[in-house]
Amino acid sequence: MFPDAETDSLDKIAIDLQHLRDEAGTVSYGEIAVRIAKHREAAGMHPAAARVARSSVHAMFGTGRRRLNPDLVQEIVRALGENERSAAAWRERCIEVQREFKRPESAVSSLPPPVSTSTVPQSFLQISPTSAPISPLVTALIMLACIGLNYFGNTVNAKFSLPLFLDMIGTATAAIALGPWYGALVGLSSNLLFAIGANPVSIPFALVNIAGALVWGYGVRAWRMRRPWWRFFLLNILVAICCTLVAVPINVLLFGGVAHGHAAVDLVAVLIASGEGLWRAVFSVNIAMSIADKLLAGYIALGIVILLDRWRTAHTFS
Repeated sequence: MFPDAETDSLDKIAIDLQHLRDEAGTVSYGEIAVRIAKHREAAGMHPAAARVARSSVHAMFGTGRRRLNPDLVQEIVRALGENERSAAAWRERCIEVQREFKRPESAVSSLPPPVSTSTVPQSFLQISPTSAPISPLVTALIMLACIGLNYFGNTVNAKFSLPLFLDMIGTATAAIALGPWYGALVGLSSNLLFAIGANPVSIPFALVNIAGALVWGYGVRAWRMRRPWWRFFLLNILVAICCTLVAVPINVLLFGGVAHGHAAVDLVAVLIASGEGLWRAVFSVNIAMSIADKLLAGYIALGIVILLDRWRTAHTFS
């Protein structure tokens, strides 16, 4: 299949990669990078570490190099449609050629190879598939902004007595951008802030905020429900259901129906007057509001995350 290591060379590997790319339909280097990132995420890597720069992929196809990254070559071959056995053979080929023709360390190309999947620290934070981890300062700023977003939404909802909640947009943003437990911390902090402000009944509903954060966060990561569109739509519905299952017992057991001051109070009263039981009335009103609210929160959060990701990508790879 391949030349002997003694007659093979890095240039020949690069040329063969070019031929393989042509046979696959001249797949763009950007598309190859996207495919590699998706495969890494599917293997359990955090999206922050899964991202590979287009320039790193492009470099593997160029001649005149003194070094190739065997792991990246294997991933490129896999992304071009070859099976695992073939991809592994390409990797071994790179290793053998570089073993046969060792170069001084000072001659190694200045282009850094992307992080291998076997050495990626799983503690990296993430916004979306990008290669740069988020610094603690940026993480803290994002969390503070998310808490502020929750507070703003809660204030707007209280002022206009809307049949929504609007207090979890920041929670969703943090959960998707940073991870489920960051979202949970944002949710808890937000409800404590609501209570300090003018609404002490918000404290027990911190459990609802935390539940939503965990479902959003793990839904995007562990269950890969960010794409395609219908999976993310279902994720928001799942968040709504989980939040309702947590909120209804709190409303009924602690407040006898619905916490005073929310627009849902009148709707629950109407259902009870029509003959519905308390639990059923509270559940019916809450699930309807929650579905609308979580769809709105989820998609606003996703839009914010996409904008953040584009900004970071432009500043990282420009």
